[in-house]
Amino acid sequence: LNPRRGPGSMANGRQLGFFSGDEALREVAKYDGSWNWCLVGPDPEKLPLSGGGRGCIEEMKDAIGAHPMSYGLLRISFGTGKDQKTRFVFVHASDADDPSNGYSLRERGQAIAKAPAMDSAICKFAQVSCRVQITTKADCTPEFIVDRLQKVANFDADCFTVPAYKAAMEDFRDKNPVDEDEEQVQVVACKMVSERAPAHSEAPPAPEPELRRADSIESALKQRKAMKLYKKGDSVLVYSNAAHVWHDDGVIIEVIDEACKRDGFALPAGSMKAQYNNGRRYKWVTPVQAKDFLKKSTRPVPPPPLTGELFKETHNFITEWHVRHFELSKGFLQWWMTADDARNGARPNGVVSLLGLQMRVLETVFSLRTSSTKGVIYSFDATTDEGVSKWTEHLSKHAAYCEEMRNHLAQQKNETERDVIAGGEAPRAMSATPTADGVPTPRRSTEVRALKPPCDIAPGAPRLDDNASVGDSKCDPRGAGRGAAR
Repeated sequence: LNPRRGPGSMANGRQLGFFSGDEALREVAKYDGSWNWCLVGPDPEKLPLSGGGRGCIEEMKDAIGAHPMSYGLLRISFGTGKDQKTRFVFVHASDADDPSNGYSLRERGQAIAKAPAMDSAICKFAQVSCRVQITTKADCTPEFIVDRLQKVANFDADCFTVPAYKAAMEDFRDKNPVDEDEEQVQVVACKMVSERAPAHSEAPPAPEPELRRADSIESALKQRKAMKLYKKGDSVLVYSNAAHVWHDDGVIIEVIDEACKRDGFALPAGSMKAQYNNGRRYKWVTPVQAKDFLKKSTRPVPPPPLTGELFKETHNFITEWHVRHFELSKGFLQWWMTADDARNGARPNGVVSLLGLQMRVLETVFSLRTSSTKGVIYSFDATTDEGVSKWTEHLSKHAAYCEEMRNHLAQQKNETERDVIAGGEAPRAMSATPTADGVPTPRRSTEVRALKPPCDIAPGAPRLDDNASVGDSKCDPRGAGRGAAR
């Protein structure tokens, strides 16, 4: 991936998307253009691109709300063959349902004042038949826009119907087929955002349940010598007692050399603390338990994380740049209003999986889209040449890691399915990953059951079952944040 590749250039035999509002509008204005919609920020001179693609109304709906205010051009066709009719629609889009869009009367007045200039700038690219104001995502539907077209149409209003629009879109997809691998990448990337986004690296762990007689466990866990099966930093699969699944994102974060107490548990020498579930949970595993609760993982090793502040472009009533705190980790770019918000466990303002990354750099500003952004383009300013080089280099490495992970998970799934067919058994659940499932449930040995701590648990704390490892506790109580991208 070349982060400095220009807009509309070729990569691996495929045309990349556009990063310039001018180029995107020109493409949408073509009757046979590869894009049929685009949105730009409220700057009639620069026309900063905020999103675009080939999915027409349905795809544009996903982009509304990524910025508080956008304007754009939509090419919409009806019917097929020689009878097909095409119209261009000027779009003024915002999302009033977004709680962050609490505009004042003054701001609303500024928005109204900006609209004529944007109308004039965008209508230079195509003859517009209709102007549509979308104030909520719920309005961005074929029915809503077709209704607006019918109201301004003359003798051909009967041609503008939703079935005719759907027929034209089907014809467009046939003439411009999507690469099957590219389509699968988008599905995987969107699922990654919802299921695999890592917790903030500095998020404090939740308090462990306090054991009232922890010292009584020690005799039950004693062993003659330590058996260090894994060392600190090793990648492992971790079995979750609560979910009855294997998580293929575990890492050993601590190994004790001598018998001691940790997190309220008396542990033998060689016990390992495994962090998993996107960094949100951990558990202590004794050497005797390791064969049932840990497995060596062959997944790719992620690049080093990167954190810091960048300016993020936001399209309000004017295009503005705001400082945000960013963290790049395990193939995800996330941002918060401040570093304190991230440390305190606040939901991120934005989460982007870097699978399918396309990126352009102009001076100190880099713009990107990925398979998970669904046409939305984000722009960030690193303010220095050194800063932009550092961020784009790390982004490229994390994008490559995402592709390696996708291939790893696909291979893992195929191997599991082959094992299931050979063994004649239905697959057991794996961790909540985009494509990996089917790792068999671990064998339960009497040795593990004998390790049940002979003690009482503090009131209100969860009890360890017969098959539980010594500790299975939350690292970060918050969910996989997916907030409004601001």
